[in-house]
Amino acid sequence: MELEIEGKYIFLRNKVVSKLDLFVIDFIKILEKYTDYVIVSGYVSILFGRSRGTEDIDIFIEKMDFQTFKQLNDELRQKKYWFLNAENPLELYEMLNDKLAIRVAIQDTVIPNIEIKFTKNMIDRDSLQKHMEVKIDRESLNISPLEIQIPFKLYLGSDKDIEDAVYLYELFGEHLNKEKLKQYMDLLKVQGSNYGIEF
Repeated sequence: MELEIEGKYIFLRNKVVSKLDLFVIDFIKILEKYTDYVIVSGYVSILFGRSRGTEDIDIFIEKMDFQTFKQLNDELRQKKYWFLNAENPLELYEMLNDKLAIRVAIQDTVIPNIEIKFTKNMIDRDSLQKHMEVKIDRESLNISPLEIQIPFKLYLGSDKDIEDAVYLYELFGEHLNKEKLKQYMDLLKVQGSNYGIEF
């Protein structure tokens, strides 16, 4: 796999597209008809070649009205997806408004699933509004800026999350805006020096 970065665009060439990648790409083709989105957390590292499993793909979306959500819900069900949390669209929408996640998977499966949340704070909104775009052949996925992704993974703090942060830092080091990276590390009150993440 080859990486090329031009501004907010990351081009992935000669990538072996996995079943998980196809699951995400197919879902995003539906989701982006209805709202802006950004992929965050573990799948970002997996997308760039980190070898580890995941059960869910975390996505922040722009808050939408119920009618738009109902249309999204209806299309997903028509395309053979189901919601793990509830059957009723209004219940699902109320969960999102209560700052809870809803989960979507392909019918008759539970894993992998998509975990969707409305943005709830400044860092979530920055991830959405300042997203990067990953180009894989003719497909495109929005991911959180790496300068947010790395501090966020350090903030989560599990071994797996820290390893994700280090992986991304080592992979993209020279392309990172160190000033922005420090800004978000300060906001999240995390340190990276113990893991080789330095400025």
